[in-house]
Amino acid sequence: MKPWQLSVALACGRVRQVEVLTLRCCGYQVRVVSQTGRVRTLDYAAGRALWPNLALLKMRLRRCGVRQVLLLQPESHDEIIGRPALLESDPGLWLPLR
Repeated sequence: MKPWQLSVALACGRVRQVEVLTLRCCGYQVRVVSQTGRVRTLDYAAGRALWPNLALLKMRLRRCGVRQVLLLQPESHDEIIGRPALLESDPGLWLPLR
């Protein structure tokens, strides 16, 4: 999905939520969840689905009309440093984009 397609989908009310997935040591992936449950990724550049930094990503999402995102981190800090995994999954953090 390209940024202009996200803008159109938001204007038409087709987007349920926008999720930002933090991927260890490689960047951020944006998943756009439609009202029907379909998930698409927002491309950074042609052929690249990962965004290099959060500031650039937030700026682009604001320009598209996104007002808040769900920030998801699949691996906790404890898992990264070798402690046992949490029994409950992380529900994510809602971030308003201002």
